[in-house]
Formats: sequence, structure tokens, C-alpha cells
Amino acid sequence: MHITPLPADRTPEEARELLLPFLLQCINWSPGAPERDASVIEADDQLTAYIDGWGRDGDIAVIAWDDENQPVGAAWCRLLSDPPGFGWVADDIPEVSIAVAPDFQAKGAGRQLLHTLCRLAAVSGYSALSLSVSDGNMSKHLYTQLGFSDIGRSGDGDVMLKQL
Repeated sequence: MHITPLPADRTPEEARELLLPFLLQCINWSPGAPERDASVIEADDQLTAYIDGWGRDGDIAVIAWDDENQPVGAAWCRLLSDPPGFGWVADDIPEVSIAVAPDFQAKGAGRQLLHTLCRLAAVSGYSALSLSVSDGNMSKHLYTQLGFSDIGRSGDGDVMLKQL
């Protein structure tokens, strides 16, 4: 597995196509909940805001690729204010989304993705990153290990912040 930034030559449509399956994983994280399909994302402006029009100033994404150059994970951040994201903290703090294919979970891919994303965000001039994590999501342990701290609640989850 190797990690690269989302190629800069991707059109917004190509980037959306690459990120959509991972956004779908983000909303289907709970094994006990009914699985939702892409139509749920398409019908929700708050969800489509995470991937639509990719390539705006400040958008950063990293992709994990397997040995056959297939995407197996993604972490991305972008400024979300209208509509605000689930982990919105401030207009100048990008919100993180991250997902890893089930076969690659618990093998360090998420840690590598998030670590790389944080480094790129710092180099890009961001002072902090935020995210939301639903109650019961085991990924919260990783976020805490990588320096994210609880700062509030949003719906059924915690909003976390990491100073860069």
C-alpha cells in the first residue's frame, strides 16, 4: 500500500467519483445499522458538500492505493460553512473525512492517511483540523492517538479538533 495526494489533474467530476465510495463508507460505518446507498448522499446537501466541486482553494485529499493501484482508503479535508459540516468548528478550519476499505482496516492505513493529511494541511497554512465521530465508532481511538480532542457535540457524536 502507498499513499499519494489526490492527483491535481483530476477534474472535479473525477475527484468526486474517487471520493464518493469513501464518503459512502463514512456514513455506513456502523455494522448494525441498515446500509445506505449513494442516493442518500445525493439527496443531502450537507453530505454532497464534502465532495462536490472538488478542487476549490484549500481542498486537500490523500488516497491509499493497494499493490494493484486500486484506491483502498481516502482522507480529505475542506472548508465547509454553507452548509456547515457535521464537525464544523469555524469557517477557517477544514473538516476531515476519512474511510478505509474493510480489508485494509486495522492495518495502519487510516493512521498513515490521517498523519499524511495533517502534515499537508499544516504545510498548506492551516492551524487546525476538525472532524465529527459518531458515538460507538471505534475510529475515535485513532483520532485521539493522533492528537484530536473533544470540543463539543454534534447530533449523535463528538466534534474533535487537532491543532497543527
